[in-house]
Amino acid sequence: MSVSTGPASPAPPSADEVLLGLGNTVDYEIAWDGRVVSDLLQRSGARVGDGAPVGALESEAAIALALLEHLRDGSGGEHYVASASLLAAFAERFDSAITLGGTNVRAALAMRALGRPSTVHLVSDNEHTRRLLPDDLRLISSAEHDSLDPHVIVQFPAGATVEAVDGAVTAPRPNRVILTNDAPNRELVVAEAFGDAVERARVILVSGFNSMQEPELLDRRLADVRRHIARRRPGAVAVYEHGAFHVLAFSDRVRAALGAHVDVWCCNEEELQAHLARAVDLLDARDVLDSARRLHADVGAPTLVVHTRHWALAVGGPAARRRAMVFGGTALAAVRYAHGDAVTAAHLAEAADWPLQEEGARFAAEIEARGGEDVTCVAAYAVPTSTPTTIGLGDTFAGGVVAALAALPD
Repeated sequence: MSVSTGPASPAPPSADEVLLGLGNTVDYEIAWDGRVVSDLLQRSGARVGDGAPVGALESEAAIALALLEHLRDGSGGEHYVASASLLAAFAERFDSAITLGGTNVRAALAMRALGRPSTVHLVSDNEHTRRLLPDDLRLISSAEHDSLDPHVIVQFPAGATVEAVDGAVTAPRPNRVILTNDAPNRELVVAEAFGDAVERARVILVSGFNSMQEPELLDRRLADVRRHIARRRPGAVAVYEHGAFHVLAFSDRVRAALGAHVDVWCCNEEELQAHLARAVDLLDARDVLDSARRLHADVGAPTLVVHTRHWALAVGGPAARRRAMVFGGTALAAVRYAHGDAVTAAHLAEAADWPLQEEGARFAAEIEARGGEDVTCVAAYAVPTSTPTTIGLGDTFAGGVVAALAALPD
């Protein structure tokens, strides 16, 4: 006589199901000290109205002036610093903590906290990656030797103040600024094994072109990625996460080369506005909808996802997929905002009880009413914390998007 034991338990998720690329970093997260930035501004004679530096930052004074502009707006961003020695000299003025970054790595670490394993593509290796990457992550690497080209991340709190020679600027909200000079990410070599991993994956994340400096090399890397992601199996989803490009013209180059070859195109509000070359009122549903539809058409991917501090929006593609992505990304990013690197599945469960931002909720209802059946929007959480983490929020949002997609049936 046979005895029924009930339905079989589902197989645990496999690292093969999720593939995250392309470039990893070592991050020096510096402890904010407005006195250091103010001293650099005053010694260089910088004024509040001087405006942000254009192109590569070629001195510590230029770095300080760029930070002043970000503080004034409460905005985040990323800047290329002209030399590694200049970047190191600036970082040495502050206390710092060493962490691992790159959209792929931060997404992998956030997903790992939820019990979702992944395969991660690396472009560099060194003592810090070997020490800090968990042993249970599956790795693919194009690195042929050790290298260390740290990114310096400046996280400033709301109310942070710096003083130029003619006045002070105070940050209206917390944010972060990334400073880089990173040879492996400028070259962004893609391992051939990445294409083999694409064939096994259900969800593929591509990111990292924003650090590149040479147009011909960028074109070759884009061709490599198109060739690899064309190998994905039926039903697999390719997601591209945009970034703050050091060479602004390269953003359009990537969009033209890759947009029609991925299924989901993700960006934040800064990247949306950079594409449009104008400011967008993030709480004006008409303005945002018009802007998102224009970017969606320009990109050519079936689905566009835009994530901001107020809301997350998806335009186009299957409704169930849109809803899963914006909910998954918003929740996981909110938990990182509250708990930083210490994110756990229990924290994510607690977030379900957090209130939504009132302005974001009103906006989400209005834009869905205006947008119709191909628009999904969710409000951001009103996160209960006085010590927010602003580093890695976009990366963690991408991790939430990928985890949500991986949990959907084919």
